[in-house]
Amino acid sequence: MKSFRSRQRDGFTLVEVVVGLTLLATVIVSSLLAYSKHQKQVRLARSKIAAVQIADDLLNRMSASRTGIPPAASGTIPEHPTWSWRTSVTAETLRDPIPMQIIELQIIERENAAKLNLLASTSVVKAVDP
Repeated sequence: MKSFRSRQRDGFTLVEVVVGLTLLATVIVSSLLAYSKHQKQVRLARSKIAAVQIADDLLNRMSASRTGIPPAASGTIPEHPTWSWRTSVTAETLRDPIPMQIIELQIIERENAAKLNLLASTSVVKAVDP
């Protein structure tokens, strides 16, 4: 006569199934969270690339104009309704023979009423008429 303990098992116990499902759920949730973060980083990188291209285009157009790059100005970017640009003087030298200003151009995204996100920034040296 065979003992109850000597019989071979044909399946998994409930504890083994629960542990396996818990591990599987952990792996799936972690993968989904990582994928979501990756997608957000890709969107941000694409926005920054577009902002650099827009900043380059803006600087080219401003430099080609008769007035040049304005020391303090701002505007919107028609292709991106939540984006704007602004220029500001960050440094000024009044030394002879050529006085100069360093003008910074920023491309900014307004995420909501309180949060601004700097997408691109570049500085240009401009000679100032004495």
